[in-house]
Amino acid sequence: MKKNITINFFGTLYAIDEDAYELLNRYLSDIKKYFSRKEGGEEIADDIEHRVAELMLELKNDGREPIDIALVKEIIGRIGNPEELDEASDDGETGSANGHRGREWFSEQVSKKRLYCNPDDKLLCGVLSGLSCYWGIEPVWVRLAVVLLAIVPIPFVPISFWTILILYIVLALIIPEAKTPEDRLRMHGKPVTMESLNEEIVNNANAPERPAANRSGFVQVLIVIIKAALVFVLASMALVGFCWLLIVLFGVSFFGFIFNSGVVQHGMGMGSDDLLMLNHIANNGLTWVSGIALFVAALVIVILIIHVIMRVLGKGKSLGRMLWIYLAIFFVSLIVGISSLVGFGMEMDYTSDQIRQEYREQREERRNQEEIDWLADRGWEIVSHENTFNYRTNGEYYTGDRNTYYIDGYSEHPNMNYTLERTVHITPGTYSLEAAVRTNGEGPEIYAFNSNGERFAASFPVYSNTGGEIWQMANVSLNNDSTLTGEVKRIADANRKRGYGWSRVHINNIEVTDSIIRYGVTNRNGATGYWNGTWFSATDFKLNKVK
Repeated sequence: MKKNITINFFGTLYAIDEDAYELLNRYLSDIKKYFSRKEGGEEIADDIEHRVAELMLELKNDGREPIDIALVKEIIGRIGNPEELDEASDDGETGSANGHRGREWFSEQVSKKRLYCNPDDKLLCGVLSGLSCYWGIEPVWVRLAVVLLAIVPIPFVPISFWTILILYIVLALIIPEAKTPEDRLRMHGKPVTMESLNEEIVNNANAPERPAANRSGFVQVLIVIIKAALVFVLASMALVGFCWLLIVLFGVSFFGFIFNSGVVQHGMGMGSDDLLMLNHIANNGLTWVSGIALFVAALVIVILIIHVIMRVLGKGKSLGRMLWIYLAIFFVSLIVGISSLVGFGMEMDYTSDQIRQEYREQREERRNQEEIDWLADRGWEIVSHENTFNYRTNGEYYTGDRNTYYIDGYSEHPNMNYTLERTVHITPGTYSLEAAVRTNGEGPEIYAFNSNGERFAASFPVYSNTGGEIWQMANVSLNNDSTLTGEVKRIADANRKRGYGWSRVHINNIEVTDSIIRYGVTNRNGATGYWNGTWFSATDFKLNKVK
């Protein structure tokens, strides 16, 4: 006799038996999980849930209560036809504002199978069953082939039991398990449609895992042996790893004390940063906690192994309750050791990040200071240097000389502001100022102030890092005289004959009356402050007296 329950579904009470409720709940949950990963999926899932409510209400109005599992399967079967939802949308009962378009709103065709671990037919992790499904082979043949490869040596083929074991473990870790209905459909190479998804949910919602009773006694014993062997091998591998790690930890601690004594610091040729790191490792409490804990765990295993050997030789006694004490000590020590080791690793990772960050900052500071010194040696004063990364650069000089440095500012920040000035003492007169410049945005200009405070400026032409007026003029000269060589030829050939975007700009008629002139370069238009690029360059400033 099945127990009936009452549920409230969209404000209406329904009588339903427990099996039917479990299937319905599983169906709605799987549908929501599937559509949650798709664009607009929440709306579709809500449509389906409302349609289920409508169909259940129909059953209630027809007096078909309590609802059993057969009726739930009938509802799911009707939902499997997308036209059911289309009709509801056309009638205005449910669905999105735009309705659905038949099968177009739900269809995921697959061109090939996907590899999963098969949870419905597994002995250990379901890897071989998943592979057999992917290859279209009976699982028994795949398992038999693996066993033969593990125990039968094959000439010229380097395959062993350990190779297969490690490969199995790796596959079990990286191959996902087919947990959801759509995963199982993809595993079998079936298209994920509403009908197939619903059928898979119905077939698997209440299907229990294969009971061990369905297997023969020999198979059960074999599985127990295989699992025990696998656990033993993994434990042995972990023990070897822990012991090696223990040796490394104590070795580092031992050598750390030696380094602290200063006996071999100079003999080893190690830097202060390396010694600081070793000192941190040697004196870190987590190092000793993890080392001692793992040592205790390893010692317990050694004691148990010795006791087993003594029992085999007939000289040992039963441990009785002491076995549980040993096991408790082992697991507690193992947990403490691993936890301390993980904490130590995280701390060391953070410490090393700090060291690397400090090194990067020092390197950046040294580079910036070198560039500032380079500008100062040439008489440039930094008026502003905000939201930008560099002061100068090289590699794209207009002649193609990659070793020539020039003024350069770069940043994707919209508020970049880079301005340089020179103050020059000259004889009174009329002067012109020129420079080679380039940019990828509007706003940069060269400027000059005379003794009366008048500002003169010339904007950069925008060519980005190809072409440019200097390159164009060099090409015109070559076209007029192909025998030209030297700088003209180098300019024309720069950047694979594409130029680097350099042009010359001029400021004329600068009247100087008190022997002082200030000129400079900025990325922001002096009148409006406008700037819409990410970089600019300038070089070869020349102040010429006209009269």
